Amino acid sequence: MRRLPISTVALGIIYLAALAVAGTLIVQTLSLARSLPELRAAAATAALASPTSAPTAVPMIVLPTPVPPTPVPTAADPQTAPVSYHPKSGRYIAAWLPPLFEGGARDSFMANADIIDDVSPFWYSTDAGGRLYGTRDDALVKIAHASNVRVLPSVHNVTANPGIVVAVLRSPTIRARHVQNIIDEVLARGYDGIDIDYEALDPSLRADFSAFIRELGTGLHQRDKLLTVAVHAKDSDYGGMGGFQDWVEIGKHVDQLRIMTYDYHWRGSGPGPVAPAYWIDAVAKYARSVVEPSKVLLGIHFYGYDWPPDGNATPRPWSVIEDIINEQGATVNFMERNASGPVEESYFSYRSPQGTRQVWLMTETGLASKIKTAQELDLGGIAIWQLGYEKPAYWKTVRENMVEDPTLVQRALNPLIPDH
Repeated sequence: MRRLPISTVALGIIYLAALAVAGTLIVQTLSLARSLPELRAAAATAALASPTSAPTAVPMIVLPTPVPPTPVPTAADPQTAPVSYHPKSGRYIAAWLPPLFEGGARDSFMANADIIDDVSPFWYSTDAGGRLYGTRDDALVKIAHASNVRVLPSVHNVTANPGIVVAVLRSPTIRARHVQNIIDEVLARGYDGIDIDYEALDPSLRADFSAFIRELGTGLHQRDKLLTVAVHAKDSDYGGMGGFQDWVEIGKHVDQLRIMTYDYHWRGSGPGPVAPAYWIDAVAKYARSVVEPSKVLLGIHFYGYDWPPDGNATPRPWSVIEDIINEQGATVNFMERNASGPVEESYFSYRSPQGTRQVWLMTETGLASKIKTAQELDLGGIAIWQLGYEKPAYWKTVRENMVEDPTLVQRALNPLIPDH
């Protein structure tokens, strides 16, 4: 028998090995094909079982975007030209608005737009990355500008998570992004500026908050926009809840320092005057000593507090307070002063299923007194919280005491008078 050459034998072995490998691959492929539906089902089950973050409510807007935000479909694009003549009376009348421009707030604005200078709708908050979210209303901007009223929406932390702003302020990078986001929104929507209302922060944030106001003020002023800031009332540098707000520093960079001169007695305290005159006077004098007086606006509360026998008070608009007085036949008392000094607020008690409740509210006399304080100390004006809460007679008091204020005329004449 003839022996095959070694090369032929080697080729045969290689051929047989290749056939074996191919056969193995064919068997595995068929097996995989049969099991593919099971694998897909298992993968789908695993995907459903994977943990996912809880769904969150989708905000109406999240800003900014790389291009100017799309207008909400309630009106045409807002007017971009800022209104020019302010104030309408001798001093500024600013007012905060609720997020929705409707009901009592809208009616109040329409009835008094001839003497209101600035409105700050409570529209925006921030997330931990410095983005803005909330709501807005281009129709309001158009209506306000047509009435020669400036629009400076509020960016606030009065939310379910008020501390989220802490990380924004403490990080120079996030803070810079937040500043740019605000400026972008102001320019995109044609606002006249912005109002900052960051409340109840720790005094350790003092330097960071000042840096934020300084950076934001610089950016807005470079673009001819305004910056206003709501601050906690205090009669000393670290008084009350305002230790994180350095009035000397932030006063250099804001156009209005709106002092929240209300809630002396608040919902978490026992009953008492919401803004006693002796306290208003002390706060105003301190503010005048550290900030340019023409920038200072005294806060005016258009609401009252209704305290139960125990527990937190409920804030009430005048319409509800009036109903309580009429239904209960309550006698309204006026406290002119107490051991601390002038008070000038009203109060009454009434019966309820919880026991005797007590309500405190501002009077026309108290409002006139606050306006007088602003005039005597030559402050910038008043800031009202908020439109729609008020007793109609409050506006009569404002008109009688502010519209005839000759401040602007006097300031214009002073440079022309010798020794001025």
